Amino acid sequence: MKPAVVIQTDFGYGGGSAMRGVIKTLDPEVYVYEANHRVEKFNVVKAARSLNHLVGYWPAGTVFVSVVDPGVGTSRRASVALLKNGSYVVSPDNGSLTLLLENPGIEAVRVIDETVNRLKGTEKVSIFHGRDLFAYCAGKLAAGLIGFEGVGEEYPVSEIVKYEKLNYTSKPGEVRGYVTDMMYTFGNLETNIPIEAAENAGIVPGDKVLVSIKNKDRFVLSHTIPFHPSFGWVPEGEEVIYNSSDGVLGLGINRGDFIRKYNIGFGKDWQIIITKEEQ
Repeated sequence: MKPAVVIQTDFGYGGGSAMRGVIKTLDPEVYVYEANHRVEKFNVVKAARSLNHLVGYWPAGTVFVSVVDPGVGTSRRASVALLKNGSYVVSPDNGSLTLLLENPGIEAVRVIDETVNRLKGTEKVSIFHGRDLFAYCAGKLAAGLIGFEGVGEEYPVSEIVKYEKLNYTSKPGEVRGYVTDMMYTFGNLETNIPIEAAENAGIVPGDKVLVSIKNKDRFVLSHTIPFHPSFGWVPEGEEVIYNSSDGVLGLGINRGDFIRKYNIGFGKDWQIIITKEEQ
């Protein structure tokens, strides 16, 4: 069986249709799955987090295409990364590969040779590399028309563009970090604080914790929230802190919208402090 192609973009609903068509034209037997076309526009950090969540749940050899590309048509590299789990990621090298460097790791990376791996007839177009370059090259890989060596020239993994990662701290009874992601569909937020960091601080499900969120120097909220395995452990409309599916601490409301209730944002201006309260 040929490997599948899995696509994510920031194009919005229906945005991947042309990309899917290009791949199917190369080989109609290649399965194409459109995982997500609603990555926040131009947000390579969100693209990186989404990729990091996806790649571990697909078979080795899967070809992922990630197109969140605010620098389309500029000198940023168009790349294909070979992951240490045997899969590939076809993406602009603009920070989207950052988290994959750690897990599962990147074995090698090549720049796409546009002279042979670009959709014919699009040479004068520079604004739709998702269709003309990334989908086309991914389709050739999945169809077996080229191997990894046929993508283009290899360059050092150390040259992959990385965004600045936000740090967290942990001490007995307290963890500090940042709000780093939003699950807008359900109104939940995620932090960059790993579950293990909370456990090492002695903070575990069943505890009550003081949660303080700051936007720059202004506290947006600071009050006690129970820590439980999931939303259903609290009454409908009540807040809860929990272990998220990405392996970090999350915050939400049972059948509510935590993000909009407090008008929460994410990034380096949004710090979160979680302190265990005496039981």
